[in-house]
Amino acid sequence: MAKGTGKKLSKGKLALIIGGGAAALLAAAVVLPGAAARKAMAASAGTAETVTLQRSNLTQSINVSGVVESARTTNIYSTLSYPVKEILVEVGDAVEAGDVIAVLDTANLENDIAQAQINAGSARDNLSNSVTNAETSLAAARITLEQREMSVANAEKDLQTAKADAAKPFDSYTYDRSVTEAKVTLDRKKSEALTARSDYNTARFSFDGYKYQNAITDAQIALDRKREALYGTDPCDDKAYEAAQNAVDDAERSLDRAKADLSRAKEDAVKAASDKLDAANKARDDAQRAYDKAVKDRSRAAGDAKDANAKKVVSAEKALAEAQKQLESAENSVRSAENSLKQSGAGANVALQELTLEKLNRQLADGEIVAEASGVITAVNAKVGAAPQGVLFVVDNKDELYVSARVKEYNLNTLSIGQEILITTDATGGQTFRAALSYISPKAISEAGSTSVEFEVRATITDPDEAIKIGMNAFLSIITGTRESVYAVPVSAVVTDERGSFVYAMPERNAPARAEIPVTTGIKTSTSVEITGAGLQDGMRILTDPEGKLSDGQDQGGFGMMPFGRR
Repeated sequence: MAKGTGKKLSKGKLALIIGGGAAALLAAAVVLPGAAARKAMAASAGTAETVTLQRSNLTQSINVSGVVESARTTNIYSTLSYPVKEILVEVGDAVEAGDVIAVLDTANLENDIAQAQINAGSARDNLSNSVTNAETSLAAARITLEQREMSVANAEKDLQTAKADAAKPFDSYTYDRSVTEAKVTLDRKKSEALTARSDYNTARFSFDGYKYQNAITDAQIALDRKREALYGTDPCDDKAYEAAQNAVDDAERSLDRAKADLSRAKEDAVKAASDKLDAANKARDDAQRAYDKAVKDRSRAAGDAKDANAKKVVSAEKALAEAQKQLESAENSVRSAENSLKQSGAGANVALQELTLEKLNRQLADGEIVAEASGVITAVNAKVGAAPQGVLFVVDNKDELYVSARVKEYNLNTLSIGQEILITTDATGGQTFRAALSYISPKAISEAGSTSVEFEVRATITDPDEAIKIGMNAFLSIITGTRESVYAVPVSAVVTDERGSFVYAMPERNAPARAEIPVTTGIKTSTSVEITGAGLQDGMRILTDPEGKLSDGQDQGGFGMMPFGRR
């Protein structure tokens, strides 16, 4: 059982072995005479707080809280001022688009409609059929006249243009210029394609890796020197020997990086040259087609120009004569229709009354307030007896939900759209819901000058559930990294100084000192950190607070520390 938790740790997790008060003193040999030293070690042996090293899975996440919101919210208004007669829904009701959710009191409006119907009927009765026919005839005659006037103007313009075109010799300037420009472009694109081919061959077979080769040579020389220094170091001098070994390791890594840089630089150069060659070849082919088309267009245009111009003149003359004849007829029709309307009287009152009636009928239809979208009613602001003001109802889509939360600015570089998120709420207990990061605010939402800068994020729920309600508080666990089958220890178990990072293993029974093991840290959670190192193995007991225990040991004077693997 882990101390203070009351829960049995599951298989694959780090087991916490708890003892009494002076555990760190057991980490090294006691510099006390004989029996006194053994007595002090025995007194402290059961007090060191350790974890037993086992492989487990480690998940790194950002934990924040937020509020459940709907991705689609519809506000419903009314443009009418009639009082609300009846409200047919309440908060929590499900509605479909088009459902009637409230009714206005339109009694006065219905009276106005009845009177408007009487007025419109009277206006229609007072207007004789002759007036209606005269208005229709006049409107049609005026439209026809406008069309005929436009036809004559266009016909005159077309005839002038046709005659001018026929009088001109064929002008091949435009075509010649198009051919010349196309040829210049083609030559340039061919040259660019040849250059791109040369660049590609250079990248493949003659890559200039001088800078990278120098880096590799320098790294190899540095490694050789570090190895010579290691061989000349006294193995009994622990600190000097370990520092020399670390220098060799660093030099080996530098050599590996220099070789990788050379390989990557060559691959990048070949890829860039290949892309450029493909683009140049395509541009050359496009230019060839454009040149061929320009040559054909020039040849065909010269033969067609003369025949086309002659036909255009004949056709334009016939069109003008016909348009002038139709214009004269349209002018006579307008004069006749105007005379007929004057004799019959005006009929504008009918149109006015019908327009008024149409407007009132539209208002009556709007007297039934309908849901403009499907969803759940989340707000009812309308009141029976009161005129509509502002937002009357709010409809939220409960099938498209997201959680809005805030994250600190230092977490932004670990976030990306689509990241997996686990959601829990107080109302649903231990049930977990899946979501995906769908939005990261492009601008901080905290006040200007705030020392705690935050950005809004949104997690779209991918498996919606009836248990999740709009407005709920929710807790997000944004997964930023996972590692499987790794060693992990409490964060406090890793000691880092100018030499690197280390953990400390408790010695076996009767061993003279505890082992200092160099490690490399990986992903970290709020409580644990991944470690790797050649000296780690299953079953080791690792001190969870070596810095505190070491301090205690020094105060009591005399416990030593032995680097892992050396005595």
